[in-house]
Amino acid sequence: MLCPFCKSEIPDDAKKCKNCGEWVDPAYRKPKKNEEGFFSMLSETVLNLLWFLFITAIIAVAVILFLQANANGLFD
Repeated sequence: MLCPFCKSEIPDDAKKCKNCGEWVDPAYRKPKKNEEGFFSMLSETVLNLLWFLFITAIIAVAVILFLQANANGLFD
């Protein structure tokens, strides 16, 4: 049998190609992602960056509020 991805010869009962590492048996393949909607246009890296900036902004606001409260003597 030939691997459908790299065309190398593999055993008929192979589940994974030894040459390219792709799963030959469809039962072991990951389902393809749904390519619809707004977030499909953005890469995973961009989404991760947006989450990082969002969390950083929340932490910055919390630190600023803490420093203002401390300057006003709230924690004395």
